[in-house]
Amino acid sequence: MLKSTPPRAPSLYIHVPFCTSKCGYCAFNSFSGLDSLKDAYVEALIVDLKDSLKSTPVLSSIFIGGGTPNTLEPKHYEYIFNTIATHTTSAQNIEITLEANPDLITKEWCKTLRVLGANRLSLGVQSFFADKLKFLQREHNQQDIFKALEIAHTCGFNHLSIDLIYNTPLDTPARLKAECMQANTLPINHLSAYSLTLEDNTRLAKSTAPSALLNADSTLQNILKDLGFTPYEVSNYAKPYQVQHNLGYWAGCEYLGCGAGAVGRMGKERFYKQKYVLAYIKDPLKRRIEHLSDQDLEFERLFLGLRCVLGVELKGLDPKKTQTLVEEEKCKISNQRLVACDFFLADEIALWLT
Repeated sequence: MLKSTPPRAPSLYIHVPFCTSKCGYCAFNSFSGLDSLKDAYVEALIVDLKDSLKSTPVLSSIFIGGGTPNTLEPKHYEYIFNTIATHTTSAQNIEITLEANPDLITKEWCKTLRVLGANRLSLGVQSFFADKLKFLQREHNQQDIFKALEIAHTCGFNHLSIDLIYNTPLDTPARLKAECMQANTLPINHLSAYSLTLEDNTRLAKSTAPSALLNADSTLQNILKDLGFTPYEVSNYAKPYQVQHNLGYWAGCEYLGCGAGAVGRMGKERFYKQKYVLAYIKDPLKRRIEHLSDQDLEFERLFLGLRCVLGVELKGLDPKKTQTLVEEEKCKISNQRLVACDFFLADEIALWLT
């Protein structure tokens, strides 16, 4: 029997940097064409995990992201999960999430992960339209999405989520509504929606004109709310499930980061692992340390808390400024916490409060 997790135990993020191809909008630490390094990478990851978990015997949640986590084989995850189980205890109901690409989902992979304890999948759907998937340089199609969700649901994943990308040059209010209505037919209890942002190091950045769709954020949010998806963070919608791992970040809880390019924070130190796969394999314990001041942590607390339903404690905030925010209906006070009425204004509000 696993022991119960005490409040505010650290969470664990594991990064899988492998992809079958690099999408044109992607600025994450991911690489294609490195399949031959997977075994060596997992060996390095095990070393990283053992070292990171030495002082953290209890975990509150686990999130495996990428890259494309379902490019790793079941044997790799047996090794990873057995290592975690050997070095930690967790709550019986611990949330264990993996990101996945729809076209790479298999029954064997899902069954193995369920047996190992994973209970949540987040699928990188991005769109249901063929032309938009092509624009985003995704390799799956609509049928892959339906098939992947059916397999995952049949294999016992009770918590399923999808990602959508909006505010592309191909979006219109009618198409956004069609995408959301299609999402509403799926066996999911969570949805993440991200406005397309093209960073300088992405392939699409040089060739794509900005979207001309006005008020895309509020348009999408209103459509999803009408369909029963409740916004609980600027990009996340519950129906009705709220992701515990994400809530830990936004609440300012500590977290471990293992894998190439992973980031963690314990106390007043933030850790950055080596980004490049070969460098990480050579020395998985090498990391850059950023020392954080009380002011740094307070600033982060404001930005993260105001982006979601958690809000921030009133203690320490300027009473006059908080009163102004409430009077102007930009914020409300709930359980002695300041909560933004519109999460999309969170950054602006946080800057004004500092």
